[in-house]
Amino acid sequence: MKRCPLSMRLCVALCTALIAVSAFAQFQTGNIYGKVQAKDGSALPGVMVTLTGVGAPQTTITDAQGDFRFLNLSPGTYGLKADLAGFGTTARTGIGVRVGANADVTMTLNPSVTESITVTGEAPLLDVRKTGTAINVSKVELEKVPTSRDPWTILQQAPGVLIDRINVGGNQSGQQSNYIGKGASVAQNTWNVDGVNITDEGATGSSPTYYDFDAFEEMQITTGGSDPRIQTPGVQLNMVTKRGTNDFKGSGRYFYTPGRFQAAAIVPAEATSYLKHTNEVNYLRDYGGEFGGPLWRDHLWFWGAVAENKISDVNSALIGAVDTFDNIILRDKNAKLNAQILPNNSGVGFYSYGDKVRNARSLGPFRPFETSWHQSGPTKVYKLEDTQIFGTSLYLTGMASKVSGGFRLDPNGDSVRTRPLRGADRIPYGITTSRSTTPNVRRGSIDWMARNFLTSPRPLTS
Repeated sequence: MKRCPLSMRLCVALCTALIAVSAFAQFQTGNIYGKVQAKDGSALPGVMVTLTGVGAPQTTITDAQGDFRFLNLSPGTYGLKADLAGFGTTARTGIGVRVGANADVTMTLNPSVTESITVTGEAPLLDVRKTGTAINVSKVELEKVPTSRDPWTILQQAPGVLIDRINVGGNQSGQQSNYIGKGASVAQNTWNVDGVNITDEGATGSSPTYYDFDAFEEMQITTGGSDPRIQTPGVQLNMVTKRGTNDFKGSGRYFYTPGRFQAAAIVPAEATSYLKHTNEVNYLRDYGGEFGGPLWRDHLWFWGAVAENKISDVNSALIGAVDTFDNIILRDKNAKLNAQILPNNSGVGFYSYGDKVRNARSLGPFRPFETSWHQSGPTKVYKLEDTQIFGTSLYLTGMASKVSGGFRLDPNGDSVRTRPLRGADRIPYGITTSRSTTPNVRRGSIDWMARNFLTSPRPLTS
């Protein structure tokens, strides 16, 4: 059989890698593409364009066609300023950069004008540089739109995604939902946090952990046209956490929902002969905080967040039975360090810790407490990433990551004991039996982009 020449194979691999630039999912950054022109529409080469916003200021020079680009930008709001000798200065503010998206900006300079012109407004919503179907949910939407405050609720907002339950005020946030997208099975879904694929390998398609909802800068849900690095065609959830900037800022929250605020649950007529009451909310309590800022202005930034979410439900009970409680505690910690010591090089270190403790998994009216399971076990995510920009046409990113997790299921059994967790939090447990769903996973990748090749720049879940 005749072999393909090495040059042909290299060309195919190169083209495959380059196509990834305009696709969705697994990306944690966006890009700004722009053009500087004179009042008559002619291109202006040699214009100095300065980018300000998240992280350190960046500067570039327009090429012979008047084009410029800023690549691999963290999601957020940016500003641009263009300056050329013999022309005035023009600025553009309020440019939004979203995950996996490209913002196109056109700036106009007038000759022999000394005053500056500032234009405020977002870049056009239509991104002609990418294909596929996806929605981006920004930090403002995550904070302002009333939801149950978990990623599965955001998945429910994506067209073409079906969820298996209704989460009322967060009462279902302690057990992840099953969901499915168009033309794919549940096992083909993937989860990505800050560019790291953390999909549970023991329960394929599900998440290995739970999340601090206020730690996210943006979420992206893709149902088609995914990044070719994603190996399955299912629903891709891409989440990007916040980061430190040149300003010290943070936030805190405390949410408490008592059970008395819920509507009265009515026992169905066919069950009144044996059922005393249906499932009810005992209370929901969600609190946490996040803070970040500069360690070395324009060069080194930090950010961290801690959170705890307590979900207590009253299990449906048979007539004459004693009420039992299904109590879940979700604890999360996140930390990120961003560095840009050299103008053309940036690095990121990221750590995430998520733990779930549940006192009575599988509890039900016909499953007494002694037959239920005590669940525990944290998941940890580590990431190191470095990006080198060689010019306006080429950058190289290298990343190494590790996902370590799983969870324990301990039968409560007949001899129920109690161990203290935190203060008054006491959760019963019994004989130990372990079940791990996510083994240690180490991943590495190298991504790169060259402008010239662009067409236009259900197992058991935790």
